[in-house]
Amino acid sequence: MSRDNPLSPPDRNLRWISLLQWIQMAQRGDNVHMPWRLYRYILGELLRQVLLTTAILVTIIAFGAVIKPLTGDSVLTAGQALKYIGLAMIPMLQYALPFAAGFGATLTLHRLASENEIIAMATNGLSYRTIFGPVLLLGAVLFIIMVILTQAVIPQFFGLMAATLKGDVQQLISTSVKRGVPFKFSGLQIYAEDFQVIEDPVTSADERMLLRRVVASQLGDDGMPASDVTAASAIIDLYHQDHVTLMKIAMDDTVSWDASSNSLRGTPRFEPTHAIPVPRPDRTDPENLTRWELEDARAHPERSSLVEETRNNLLWVMNDYLVSRDLNERLKRDGSLNISKTGPVNRSYRIEAEAVEAGQFIPGVDGQIVITEFVDGVPNRRFRAASASLLRQQALGPLGGLFLLDMVDLEVESLSAPLRPNRREKLTVSGLAAAGDIPQYAVNTTLNSLLMDAEQMKQDSPLIVHALDFVDLRTESLMGLIDAQVVRRSTLSVTAFMLLMLGAMLAALLRSFPPLGVYICAFLPALLDLILIASGTGMVRGGDYVMGTLVAWSGNGILAVMIVFVYYRLNRN
Repeated sequence: MSRDNPLSPPDRNLRWISLLQWIQMAQRGDNVHMPWRLYRYILGELLRQVLLTTAILVTIIAFGAVIKPLTGDSVLTAGQALKYIGLAMIPMLQYALPFAAGFGATLTLHRLASENEIIAMATNGLSYRTIFGPVLLLGAVLFIIMVILTQAVIPQFFGLMAATLKGDVQQLISTSVKRGVPFKFSGLQIYAEDFQVIEDPVTSADERMLLRRVVASQLGDDGMPASDVTAASAIIDLYHQDHVTLMKIAMDDTVSWDASSNSLRGTPRFEPTHAIPVPRPDRTDPENLTRWELEDARAHPERSSLVEETRNNLLWVMNDYLVSRDLNERLKRDGSLNISKTGPVNRSYRIEAEAVEAGQFIPGVDGQIVITEFVDGVPNRRFRAASASLLRQQALGPLGGLFLLDMVDLEVESLSAPLRPNRREKLTVSGLAAAGDIPQYAVNTTLNSLLMDAEQMKQDSPLIVHALDFVDLRTESLMGLIDAQVVRRSTLSVTAFMLLMLGAMLAALLRSFPPLGVYICAFLPALLDLILIASGTGMVRGGDYVMGTLVAWSGNGILAVMIVFVYYRLNRN
């Protein structure tokens, strides 16, 4: 008896008796199927090999998946790392299961072929369609399992993995403080020396934390601090919503610094006017959404954090347009503007210019913009600038209601003391309440409402046109991500069935080859299939849906052609 055959001598004799009975019935011309005992044996061997190989592969790949988070800037604890590995095992099935199926089918069918059992069945009238019946059955079940996994189960585990890394805001803050490293949310970087959770806070917040000795920096587009605030203590309130966590910060005994004006300002309490949104990765990334959630995201793109950023941008561009339009009307009517500055000192600025467009002041006939500073109603300084502009001031979190006045190439004249005028290359005044009582859109205005009004404003503002283009670009990008997920999940589901069939048929055809040699013949086309799937989904993500879909499915097409060719060779022989 072969050492590789797990059947005992009586069991093997029964199997051969069943096979001989079938041969006798075939010789009588009866319509005979594969003996149930033999069918059950082949199917059992396939299952055993596939399950064992899957368990080994998925464990190895899951450990590999945690390497990047551990070596990156994440703050996973040992317990979170083990949890991450456990969660990663389910998503890794989408890659491990197809290769395990091909390997298991190769080993099982190669053993039958090397013992000439497949030839015996074929030469006595059993068709290859019947011989591969157990493989077809397992392939059909495997296809259904892959569809369920890729469309419903795996996305949820991807979401749990993302939540383990970045979803638990309180845990992320706590671990960062204990390790002495800053934590980041939406361009905001915060460092603290002490952390304390306030249990059962008397507030509507879901969670409340107390930080001590805090430094909070708003990072610019270049990654450098645009402004920062140091504080003796800070309270952070978290409000959990479906797709986002809102973070409110209140800081005591603060000193703030602004890069644009390079000025320091001390206040007993600093509290941004708007909450800082922290997107939930388990609810916003299309990779983490089930098939039904993807369809909902397609129908309501405004709920995505990818599009929410464009809503905020459009909101502030439209508000800036409203402010600029009102200021321009006042300039044309009165010839000047009076803008007050926030702070303990009563300061205001009178601006004399021809007009203001999109926050940019147009010089008068003398080519200058004249700005006079008043302190307690008394003229203090006069600035004659070649150009000047009003910009939204960003302290911490979203843009607020204060503005910056940027003056370039200016002459500064003192009106309160007999000093010589001096020239400055640039001067910035911060904390200006330029909007005053001008009606503006609320921060929670829906995207659809903004889009309707923006269509009427875009004729007068190129910035609104650019903001609308940004909305369209992000929406198309979201649609591409959704389409890419649909294509990738569908192709991977079919790949498992294809690789199982190809491995089984190659094992029957190449029975003189060693098992690993046969598997390599199936592995290389399968690897090419995965490369084509990745390339195709990348093209779909980039907007080329038709060609990307064809490329993604071409890998399975290659496997299908190989299966037909091998089946033809088997039938011919």
